[in-house]
Amino acid sequence: MTTTSIKRATLSNHLNLDESQMKKLHGMMNDVLSDYHVFYQNVRGFHWNVKGDDFFTLHEKFEELYTQLYQNIDDLAERIITIGYQPLHSYSDYISTSIHKEITNVSGEEETVDQVINGLGMLISSQRKAAELAGEAGDIATEDMLTTFVADLEKRMWMFTMYKK
Repeated sequence: MTTTSIKRATLSNHLNLDESQMKKLHGMMNDVLSDYHVFYQNVRGFHWNVKGDDFFTLHEKFEELYTQLYQNIDDLAERIITIGYQPLHSYSDYISTSIHKEITNVSGEEETVDQVINGLGMLISSQRKAAELAGEAGDIATEDMLTTFVADLEKRMWMFTMYKK
């Protein structure tokens, strides 16, 4: 009876991706993961605290948004693991690496929507840069995932922008 040994999957032997490029990409992906976490928590705060005539509409829309952000967070973290790295998983790391700042004590309709639009724009921008780097590294799966995220968030940003009209 012959036994075959199966090598542990690595970037070089299974994914055929350059280790040095992927190390740079994983760092950028962890930055995006941090951006997501801080923005996610901000949107949850808006969901809980928004006040005004459009409370019911905005309360629901903020919940839809943070639910999607949560799914993207999970997919992004799992992709970081798939390419052989560890996702950040502490709030202190998120705060120290995110381009987003914590937003507290905001409850007005206009201000919460403005913050969501600005936050989406920042998140979209950081994902575009990561998707570009993934494409340069030949990591089409990560590039596709991030591109899909961007398309969805751009549509959501447009919808929140239409609320302001």
